[in-house]
Amino acid sequence: MYNRKYYSFERNNYYYGKLLTSKDFQSEQGYMNDKRRLLNRTLHGSGIVYGMDVVAADDSSIILQSGLALDAGGREIVVPQTQVIKLSTIEGYSELKTENACLGIEYTEEASEPVYSVMENGANGDGKQYNHVKESYRLFLRDRKDCAIEAKEEDKYIASLILYQDEDICITQYLPTFLVPGVVMKGRTEIRKRSYVPCVCSFSCKMSADGLMPKETEIRADHFSQEYGDVLILEQAFHPEDYIFGNEDIRVSFTGMEVHKPGIDVTLPDIVQSITPAFGTVMDYVHRNSYKETLDVELDKKYDEKLWIAEIRLLRANMHLLIDHVERAPFDQYVCNTEQLMILEKLHEYLTITSQEGTPEATPVTRTSTTSADGSAVQKRTNSSGVFEMSLGSGGEVGKVYFSDEIMHGLGNGPVYVEIGVEYISRDPASKNERESIILGDGSIFSADSTVTDDKVFQLDQAIKILPDRGTFIVGVRPKVKMGKIGLRIRWYAFKPEDLEQRVYKVKEQKGCIMVQPDTVVLPPKGSVHITPVFINMPEEALSYTLLDPEGGKIDNNGLYTAPAQEGVYEIRVNALSDPEIYTHAFVIVSQKQMEE
Repeated sequence: MYNRKYYSFERNNYYYGKLLTSKDFQSEQGYMNDKRRLLNRTLHGSGIVYGMDVVAADDSSIILQSGLALDAGGREIVVPQTQVIKLSTIEGYSELKTENACLGIEYTEEASEPVYSVMENGANGDGKQYNHVKESYRLFLRDRKDCAIEAKEEDKYIASLILYQDEDICITQYLPTFLVPGVVMKGRTEIRKRSYVPCVCSFSCKMSADGLMPKETEIRADHFSQEYGDVLILEQAFHPEDYIFGNEDIRVSFTGMEVHKPGIDVTLPDIVQSITPAFGTVMDYVHRNSYKETLDVELDKKYDEKLWIAEIRLLRANMHLLIDHVERAPFDQYVCNTEQLMILEKLHEYLTITSQEGTPEATPVTRTSTTSADGSAVQKRTNSSGVFEMSLGSGGEVGKVYFSDEIMHGLGNGPVYVEIGVEYISRDPASKNERESIILGDGSIFSADSTVTDDKVFQLDQAIKILPDRGTFIVGVRPKVKMGKIGLRIRWYAFKPEDLEQRVYKVKEQKGCIMVQPDTVVLPPKGSVHITPVFINMPEEALSYTLLDPEGGKIDNNGLYTAPAQEGVYEIRVNALSDPEIYTHAFVIVSQKQMEE
């Protein structure tokens, strides 16, 4: 069970008349197991392969679905059937100190089918041995902050930097660790909400590097508010200059980082990340670096055999922990198989990623997403911005209307909110530096402000026509005074509000369910209680009550439960007769001691 090196392989050599002992058969099993586990580990990695989903059954129980996973030793962890598990029965429950817990799973073996051995006395000298070794698993709970996560292979190529974190939000920056000629480097800033406390925050910093174009860009998110689990995504794009290749690593700096929250203003220290410029293609670089390490060094490394299959958000109520909600695989421990790669390749024929290259000087789209109950990302709101030049020809006549070309905002079809402003460039006589200003609304208010521009401020009416079914908009302007031959530089900001229809379900579309209040009761031995169901979004109907433990007492068709004389925890399944898929569970703790307390 605990062999990790797997080599050098040595198998039985059979010949006529060979005396076979238990050692030979154990060697035979070990040879086949070690070969398979070595391939699992080196070809597939570790993580969830299939199924093994975890969902909340009620506020104190989870449903663990059947599935398959591979641990870091290449061993298969199989959950053979779906089951409902009381959270308080899982190892580590009583040691939880925070409201964020992770559910882990680990490979185990146990001896089964005891037999009497004539030749051996057994461990206790009683002749007792076991006929089989059963491969199984164990579940356990840990506070998320105490969960150790091993580095993944992808960490060699995608670096993550935690720019800021507290109990409320975590800001992480992702960058590739290398660059090759002819590609665009993209950065990704993720701001994840970690608490339920409502809060309006702002974040800003400057990202700069010699050898990248633009040399400096600002990462900013102003006055955003998130719900628990929401992730605000800010993307950046850079073009590498040719001279950096063949030279030393370039340094990407994050400076001027500030986080603003109600009553809190934090200035963060600068952070530097190195990126390696390399010749060739992305595939060449990955190939060169994937085969550098030697097998003996890799297999001798210490690693964690646990897999974290769910994150559970808890609520503390007196002495009990209640489940708020459950999220899948918090550390993204999955195994990508060849079938999934083949499907992705086929999907390229039908789904093509489009760019915004046709939009003049368009900035990358900023997306906010949250994790749904099935672990998928659900887009909640998007916003983007850009700039374009609008010519008024040789006229700029008073009262004449001029229209821009159709501008794609990049937020997809549907209604959006668009705001525009006119950009002005002024020159500071002292420093001789250019300074940019953007005026939204009536520019005549700033006509006497010499700090805005060296020239006069444009006085014009402006309007925006949005085309929801095309994902575009058109800008129209009407000069209030004679402007002559001129071109306007217009900055636009687009915002797509959250689609409430995706969040609020109509009552007729909701699926009915039943609950038991309370779902956990305490009784003395031979005590009785009436299990009271609550019908949600469905009419009252007849139910069936089933004791999952044959010795767990008695329950009749009306839900009257009578406890057995034996103390313990017993589970009752409550089913709707009209639909077997509508069910819930109740738990009864039979204990004389708890009743006396």
